[in-house]
Amino acid sequence: MYSFIAALGFYIIIGLVFWRLKLLKRKYLEPLFMWIMLLGIAFLCQPWFMVFYTYGYAVLLTGTAAYIFSIHLK
Repeated sequence: MYSFIAALGFYIIIGLVFWRLKLLKRKYLEPLFMWIMLLGIAFLCQPWFMVFYTYGYAVLLTGTAAYIFSIHLK
């Protein structure tokens, strides 16, 4: 649960920075969140670091939610 809250907070900060810099557009956010989803999958599939595995699902889930949000932007 803490990993989800930490990842969500991180993405909220990223969203505020993009919004403040007027970069909150689908053109920029959609590829960013695709890469975050891929990073979450990579974290879940790697066998070396338990910390990555622990946060992998939270990264994948928040990346997916943020991607769904970003595809609805103009």
